[in-house]
Amino acid sequence: SSGINAEYGQHYYITNNLRTNFGNMAFSGFKKTMGKTSQYLSEKMGNREGSKVDEDFLELERVTDNTAKTMESINVKVMDFLQPNPVTRAKLATQASYARARGTAAEIGYPQTERQVGEVLTKNAQEIGLSSYYGRAVIELGEGFMKLADVKDSLDCDIKQNFIDPTQQTIQTDYKESILSHRKKMNSRRLDYDYKISQHEKVKCTEDELYTAEDKFNESLQNADVGMKKFVQAQEEEHIHQLQALVGFLKNYHENALRILDEVQSNIQECAGSAQSLPKNDVRPIARISSVQQRSSISSPSEPRPMKPEAVPIPPAKPEVSKPVPKAKALYDFDAENPTELDLKENDMVTLIKQIDENWFEGEINGRQGFFPTNYVEVINPL
Repeated sequence: SSGINAEYGQHYYITNNLRTNFGNMAFSGFKKTMGKTSQYLSEKMGNREGSKVDEDFLELERVTDNTAKTMESINVKVMDFLQPNPVTRAKLATQASYARARGTAAEIGYPQTERQVGEVLTKNAQEIGLSSYYGRAVIELGEGFMKLADVKDSLDCDIKQNFIDPTQQTIQTDYKESILSHRKKMNSRRLDYDYKISQHEKVKCTEDELYTAEDKFNESLQNADVGMKKFVQAQEEEHIHQLQALVGFLKNYHENALRILDEVQSNIQECAGSAQSLPKNDVRPIARISSVQQRSSISSPSEPRPMKPEAVPIPPAKPEVSKPVPKAKALYDFDAENPTELDLKENDMVTLIKQIDENWFEGEINGRQGFFPTNYVEVINPL
């Protein structure tokens, strides 16, 4: 019984101390958070000045952020180049995520347009038949498109494995998880340090607490500074080599594509030459049987054939007398009240197009057409 009580008492003592320590830590963390919040609000709303980093550090931040932004932008645009259809890209990304979640991750290829064209050409050419040189030429073209699709798949794989994935890994690990984390911690410790300064002035903070906050702030500042310098320097060296590799992959793709197209062109030229060497057959239309021929074939040979009637001379036509152009002369000025009406000035000569009714003509002056009152003009040549 005494042994059980002793063990129980020891357990109670340890548990109580742990609760006390955790309680003190929780209160200390809460107090620190409130202090940093107070400092932040004082700077934003009370115009209190906080500790400043030097201009070199700010410039390093700018260069680092722009470098990471440029790398990410290049990745996005290169991916757009490799896989131009955004709907298909999103569908492939969803399928890949679902496959990884099931533990059956497999490489899902992008449906290249060249392969789709090649499949259609090959299918249609087979329907025409290989006995036709045109059909053979279409098959050569279709197989060429299929080879282009294979080369495009190889380009897609090479660029993703050797350029896009390493670049994205660098952005995620070195920039987002390391540099931005250090800078976030630095800003947090800077607020704590500045708050301790204000509290020390009010004799509410010891010098040890102030020095501890200053050391932590400087530690985070150094970590962020070193991390950004390494990141920028690495991109000056490594990422340039990655850009060179990207250009190399593109060059290799175009060289292979040119070789394939030269081969296809040569094969199609052979088909064209073979087609031209074929013997030319006379193309004759099939015989037509008219109703006259049918009647003549049925009638007796002794019956006379119908004779064409003799041509009757047609007297020459009398020359037509040209009719004067219908015209009218404006007697008064007329101001159009809407776009369908025609402005008139006194003595204007108007070409008459037609009479709408007893009150309105339609006419033309210098390419302008519209309606005008009949009583504003004198008809020279009637319609």
